[in-house]
Order: sequence, then C-alpha cells, then structure tokens
Amino acid sequence: MKAGAVEKDTLLGLLQLAQGIVEKRSLNPILSAVVLTASKGDLEIQATNMEESIKAKGSGSFQEDLQVAIPLNRLGDFVKELAPGPVNLEILEEGNLFRVSQGRVWAHLPILPVQEFPTLPLEPDVTLSISREGFLKALSRTFFSIATDSISTALKGMFMKWEEGKMVFVSTDGHRLSLVELAQEGLGQEGLEVIIPRKGIQEIRRLLERSSEDEVRVGVVQNHFYGSTEEGEVFVRLLDAKYPSYQKVIPQDFAYRMVISRGEFAKAVRRASLFSSERIRGVKLEVRDSSVIISSLSGGDEPFSGAAAEEMELLDFSGGEVRLGLNARYVLELTAVLEGEEVVIEAGDPLWPVKFTSPQMPDYLHIVMPLQLEEEA
Repeated sequence: MKAGAVEKDTLLGLLQLAQGIVEKRSLNPILSAVVLTASKGDLEIQATNMEESIKAKGSGSFQEDLQVAIPLNRLGDFVKELAPGPVNLEILEEGNLFRVSQGRVWAHLPILPVQEFPTLPLEPDVTLSISREGFLKALSRTFFSIATDSISTALKGMFMKWEEGKMVFVSTDGHRLSLVELAQEGLGQEGLEVIIPRKGIQEIRRLLERSSEDEVRVGVVQNHFYGSTEEGEVFVRLLDAKYPSYQKVIPQDFAYRMVISRGEFAKAVRRASLFSSERIRGVKLEVRDSSVIISSLSGGDEPFSGAAAEEMELLDFSGGEVRLGLNARYVLELTAVLEGEEVVIEAGDPLWPVKFTSPQMPDYLHIVMPLQLEEEA
C-alpha cells in the first residue's frame, strides 16, 4: 500500500486547474483522467486533451513515491465535498483501486493504465521572464475580441509576436480589434510570431490568476506555447495559420475626436441598449456642440417596443457634428477592461473604423466597425 496526505485546499486547487482541460466524455478514457505523481513529498498533477496540457505541483506528505492515473470527474467532485484539512491518498494492496479518505469518509476510484497517458511536451530550451501582471492584463484586454464562430482559423486565436523591445498581442473577430504592446527588453526571439487558440488563452489565464509571482516564464516548443509559474506549467498547441495584416485596418487620421467619462459612458450605453433591437443590439451616438446624445437603436422592420436616450457632456471634442451606430456589447466589453476615468473616441466617415483609447493606457487601442444607420443606408 502506497499512502500519503495532502491538504484538501491544495488538492482541490490542483484538480480545478485540470478540470478546464480534461475531457469528461472522451472516446479515449485516459484523456478523462489526471495523473497524480507523489515524489519527495510533493504532489504533481498532469492533464491533457492533446491540445492543451498542464502540470501543477502542491506540497504534501508522502512516505513513498507513487504514480497513478485516476478519472478526474468523480475525484474532483468528491474532494470538493470534503471538509478542510488533510486528505489521505493511497493505492490499495489489490493494486487496481485508489482510495481517497478523510476520517470516516472514503471513496474508491478505478485506476487507469498510466502508461497509456500521452507524453507531454518538454520545457523549451529558451524561455523569457515577463511580468505576470502585464501578461495577464494583455490577455484580458484582447481575449473578448477573439472570434468564436469565424470560418478563418487564424481569427479563432490571439496573435502574439516578439518585436524589438516589446511583445505585441492582437485579436480580432472581423468586427472589432484589440491591440496591446507590452514593453519587454532582452527578448532574444525578435520576429517570432504565434497564434494561441481561444481555449488555450483561458487555460493560461487560469494558471496566471492562481499565481502570486511577479514574473512568468514563456516560450515556444514543439509547436506549443509554454507558460510557467511556481505553481505549474501549461502547454497550448498553436494554430497553424497566417494572421491577417491587422495594421491595415487601423486608421491613422480621424475627422472627429471626443473625450468622455468612461463610467458614465458605460452606464448610458447599458441603459440605452435595454430598448435596442434584439437583432441589432446597438446604440446611436449623436454629437452636437459639446455634448453627445446616446440613444437606443432599433431595426426599421421591427415593431416599436420603446426607446431611451441620454445626453452627456463631453470632456473635450473637435471636428463638428457626427453620428455613429455602435454595437452595445462591444462597447461594454471594452469599457470593462479600460483603466482611468476617460475614454477617447476617434472617428471618420460614418462607416469608418472607430478607435477607442485611454490616456492612462498608452499601449492599448481598440477598433470597432460601426453599425450602418438607416439614414446612411
């Protein structure tokens, strides 16, 4: 019998990291399992779905080494219901059952052949240490613009490239675009470009959010993106595609520029969108003198179901009168990740891309394609 113990919170944290990756109903049972390895008192967990993989460690107390593959679903659900404190883990003498116990509570789980578990990628020879907080913010500020239903493989991921003195993060679904530049000296991999799939970004963020370290190590190995903190390592298979030339859709000159309170702008858009068409989900901005009227936008072929409007004072404006239609959800997702009290909105012709920035975030910009208003149809 091989036995040891680990704190419930430690074990549950490791299992929760794996739950986003493990397939509950895989055709291959081993991909619904996690591999638990006890060595030198620590407990390591491994999980993979062949696209994303994770290794994570936690401290424990084990008399001897063990390695076992266990179905994750019931193991995670059972551990979640246990009380705080040590949880005992052991392989029964019969060799085909895994026992999880705490006091008078116990469960037996089947053991799967650990030799059938896929070999995970190796740590890359060259890694780069970057700010964990900066990296996490870059992912959060681009994630929502990744396409979810595009026919383009490239748009289903976040584009990342290494340039001299910075890392660039870009995402677009064809209707909007987010771009972050993260200052970073000593990259050593200038010119490297990768596309990380949306699901992989979620797993990277999950690992980063669990960590309290100042820095994270990143790299590329065997067509996988690699991220590592003290708590664990994540491997994400890269998309094999060419990212579109995003620079071409970022206008350089604008006829109109307005500065508005971020918080009040978000509230006004949310209120107006309550009366917007279910099909359009848009709001209209009409700038006159030093104020803007934000109103609900309804479809011309739909019955009238109410309307809402609000007038706000602009903090600054140049360029004359302008009318814009915007997707309310796009605006609200953007304002949720912006920092600072002000939003700068720059626009050109009614159907020209609209640029959003914040004075407190010089390394971030967001582009939204406006909705076509009936008058411009």
